[in-house]
Amino acid sequence: MSRATWKRVLPAVVSLGILVWILRGIDPSALVRALTWRVGALMIPSLLAYGVVTLWIEALSLTRPLEAVSGTISKWTAARIKCASYLLGVVNYALGVAALSVLLQRRVGLPLGRAVSVVLLISSVDLLVVLGLAGIATAWMQSGAPGVDAGVLFVALAAFFGGLALLRTPASLGPLDRLRSLSIFEGMRTVPAPRLAELFALRVFFAVCFVSICAAAFAAFRVRAPFVEIVAGVLLVAVVAAIPIAVAGLGTSQAAFLYLFADYASPETLLAMSLILSAGMLGLRALMGAVFAREFTREALRETRGAPA
Repeated sequence: MSRATWKRVLPAVVSLGILVWILRGIDPSALVRALTWRVGALMIPSLLAYGVVTLWIEALSLTRPLEAVSGTISKWTAARIKCASYLLGVVNYALGVAALSVLLQRRVGLPLGRAVSVVLLISSVDLLVVLGLAGIATAWMQSGAPGVDAGVLFVALAAFFGGLALLRTPASLGPLDRLRSLSIFEGMRTVPAPRLAELFALRVFFAVCFVSICAAAFAAFRVRAPFVEIVAGVLLVAVVAAIPIAVAGLGTSQAAFLYLFADYASPETLLAMSLILSAGMLGLRALMGAVFAREFTREALRETRGAPA
């Protein structure tokens, strides 16, 4: 089997393997009983509201930094491009990032490196916001449940803002000047501080929306857990799910969910909740990509398939 084939098959193998391992200790009848009409009545409208609000946030998160790197795009086009990247992101997070970069390059007329720089900036801010909010929630926890270690948060903050300072300083960095001048760092070099602060605010709002939809799932399944532990736990699950070793985080996110919330519900209830959240979000994003951005989706598929493995 070729290396390229392995790269495509391995995430599916990882997802399937972890899910099979989890299901070995699950009572199928208890899993089915956890899926009540109440769950659907609460989760379907919550997911629809989540999709609308977060797509608006995504559009603003793209258009505002783009303006600072000599690229202009309407919010509607930005939203549709993001929808198109969702479909590929369902398969693999990294593939979705690549599709978004390619579509920005082609539709905005930016060099690919400059388009990648905007996507890289948003992804970096996302990671920092998630770790930061999870770290704040961890500091408020009193149960000793797993959370974000203060040392990890400090390293993440120092790496981001230290790197930002080095990229923006007018002083010479000697041999590192060539690295600093690469186009993939242009977003971090050139986006003005007020726009960067605006991007942070938007991504915090996005994270709050994600926590809200997860909290709705806890309410739908009648699982009682301290709010700070829900915040820290679901954000950590989001970090695990973003690691590109499984198909859309399937398997890895379920394992993390069961581990982090084991004290508050049965494994069957937690697995059902996690699967509903994953299936709901993946289905919503796939539908958004199919309905609102069909031509962009076809273009993204064509371009990413043509890219070297």
